[in-house]
Amino acid sequence: MLPVIALLLAIQAAAPPAPLTFSVRVENEKEAVVTISGPAAELSPGPFRGTIALNGSSVELPVSGPLTQASGRWRVPVTVRFADVPSDWADRLKTDGFTYRLKGGVGSATKEWNGRAVWKDIEAESRDLQSQFVVLENTRLTEMSLLSSEAVADVTIRNPLSFDLKIAETEYTLFANGQVVGQGATRGLILHAGQKNRLSLPVEIEHSALLSAAGSALVGGGDVAVKLTGKLVLRLKGGDVVVPLNLSGHLTDAS
Repeated sequence: MLPVIALLLAIQAAAPPAPLTFSVRVENEKEAVVTISGPAAELSPGPFRGTIALNGSSVELPVSGPLTQASGRWRVPVTVRFADVPSDWADRLKTDGFTYRLKGGVGSATKEWNGRAVWKDIEAESRDLQSQFVVLENTRLTEMSLLSSEAVADVTIRNPLSFDLKIAETEYTLFANGQVVGQGATRGLILHAGQKNRLSLPVEIEHSALLSAAGSALVGGGDVAVKLTGKLVLRLKGGDVVVPLNLSGHLTDAS
């Protein structure tokens, strides 16, 4: 009987830490708070310090924060600056999920967690995320005559990371007063690191539709509300990431 008990104790002692859970709250255009959580029995409350790496990367990011316990779980909120995210992590990004290696603890009680999480299980909270990073500054008619119209949508996109991002393609539809008036697409744009990037997106206007939706307002110099919807596709080594576009603004004439 004693050998069986000893074997059970050995198996229990060798059992790896339970999988961790993650939640993300975007605070502003510079940083987010990532809350890491695990079973309460693993760690005692106190200041947590450690490092984390994703998807087998050798680049580790320092993590620290106050560890608290509630409802049978320990939780550590970690403030992450977007500018500190390693480019190697972006290169290894997978569209379905990620593997992690967390090392650290409270005081001398340190552990190592290795596991996998899927993106659909990550709790995400943002305070109007799109308006913080993507803004439709203006939609302007570059040409308007009795027979044809052309327009450009000026979109500002903030890249808070420390490395450039490639936009493989964009596709978008322009609405004026709720009616489709034009469409457009681009390929091969770059979002430069650590700055706002202004993209001038050409719009092929359906002239008759524009006159129907906003002709009187344009002639009279009135305000025309527009929406730009569609998608922006970021190209990373691990796969494409689709960013939906749903932007509101105003249309100005060519004069």
